[in-house]
Amino acid sequence: MTIQLASLPVARPTGAQMRRAVVAASFGNIVEWFDFVAYGLLATVIAAHFFTAANNSGGAGPLLLTFATFGVGFLARPVGGLLIGMFGDRRGRKPALVLSISLMGISTGIIALIPDYNAIGIAAPILLVLARMAQGFAAGGEWGGAASFLVEWAPNNRRGLFGSFHITTIFIGTVAGSALIAAMTSAFGAGFMADWGWRIPFVFGALIALIAPFRARAEETPVFVEEKVQDDEAEAVEVAPLKKSELGLKLAHTFFLVGMQSAAVYTFTAYFPAFLQKYVTVAGHLVGPGQALWSNTIASVVVIVVVISSGAVSDKIGRKPGMLASSLLVLVLTYPLTQLLLQAHTFLAVVLIQSALAALVAIFLGCMPATLVELFPTRIRVAGLSSSYNLASAIFGGFAPLIATALIEVTGMPVASTFWVLFAALLSTVAVIMLKETRGVEIR
Repeated sequence: MTIQLASLPVARPTGAQMRRAVVAASFGNIVEWFDFVAYGLLATVIAAHFFTAANNSGGAGPLLLTFATFGVGFLARPVGGLLIGMFGDRRGRKPALVLSISLMGISTGIIALIPDYNAIGIAAPILLVLARMAQGFAAGGEWGGAASFLVEWAPNNRRGLFGSFHITTIFIGTVAGSALIAAMTSAFGAGFMADWGWRIPFVFGALIALIAPFRARAEETPVFVEEKVQDDEAEAVEVAPLKKSELGLKLAHTFFLVGMQSAAVYTFTAYFPAFLQKYVTVAGHLVGPGQALWSNTIASVVVIVVVISSGAVSDKIGRKPGMLASSLLVLVLTYPLTQLLLQAHTFLAVVLIQSALAALVAIFLGCMPATLVELFPTRIRVAGLSSSYNLASAIFGGFAPLIATALIEVTGMPVASTFWVLFAALLSTVAVIMLKETRGVEIR
């Protein structure tokens, strides 16, 4: 027998409570994604240390293996999203966030300390793969937990803005990682980074993760607390369960909905520093490591501005218009802009084009967190959105650098790196068209 319990009023959160919630969730995102992005930005250096044996084959072998290891981390994200998500749905959003950031700090510290291939042989890449999987597991739990935490604390008419803070702080972590690595490369040289300097960002990321207890100052979300109260009152009574068929459709829809942003983000940020250094010339020379990282940093700053603006606008006009516009723009403009990038001969042109590509997908990103939280009911929200989102990230995003590299190797055309993004954008465009507007729905 199914009984629909009457909804009890959720206590109105104070301004101080909301500020603590935003700071706590934002801090964790910054730490986790600083750690996570460092691997992608240092891919070419890591390849030389951990995949030495592949150098004998020449070509893109070491870089392909490095990006494959990057992708392996994403295979653990759906598992982390589901298990940590279930923990967050049962025990609370706050303890799930503390768990995920602690795991990220530990795994990042391991990457910083692993001896290279010349020291311990095949054990080096094996340990690297295991550490990357642990990072992916932690990041999978972080995404859904932080998004739910922020949006559930938000006033109903500002959920888009609060949700955009989730993506914003991810890119603040990206900017911090990019800026630190770029500054170190510029100040000490590529040789220093290639020797042992590449380990410093990982050490730094692991150390700042020790501040995770700072999250405990924020309280549990009112929406989750109210849901637990109703569960206690209902005792063994089954309360309005979501039909399995309906849940399956939500999970599938979410998977295709977010595919484009996963492919585009990891192509235009994690992969682009390596792409620029290998295929784009400035003043007659290939883009240098420092220039590539600074371009990536500037593009990430542009994303932050666009994401916040998009989230705020979605509170006025709805989530669907921005997401549809972004999907169509990515579908139409990615190929010609990348072709133009390959013909750019000034650093300014490189920065402007990479920033434009990143801005196209940032419109989607600003609307996405609130949309996903609004799609799922409270009792399965973190597990539901985390598992579907992270599965899409694993398939569309985690292997995007590897697929882009492979497409170029097969076709001989650098512009072929865009094909995976275009395929994902086509799927997401269809999914957005099928999306029912979620702005204003009750998140209970």
